[in-house]
Amino acid sequence: MPARTQPDAREVDRIEALVTADDSDRASEFLDRCVVGSTWTAFIRTAKVTATVVARSPLGTFDERICTCLSLRLALPVPVEPGLRFRIVADDGSDLGAAGVIRPWGG
Repeated sequence: MPARTQPDAREVDRIEALVTADDSDRASEFLDRCVVGSTWTAFIRTAKVTATVVARSPLGTFDERICTCLSLRLALPVPVEPGLRFRIVADDGSDLGAAGVIRPWGG
């Protein structure tokens, strides 16, 4: 049996991710709040770190209320790998949030 390869983990301060609002009934509210420059609290593994939206774009022809692509700048470097799941929550005291998955590294 071939040896399993280790995931390509990297300590980064910027991530590219696919995200979906936690509550589909609040997806439009999530998108209204999730604009370039907005800040969120990201929960990645055991880290709790401030994340700033650098860019947001639709995933091909998918409606953004179903899934959207985010570039997030993290206040501190965090070890991640493609496929890692994480959460973001609005830092405005609301319970608005989304689940995400780290996209494959560009290259």
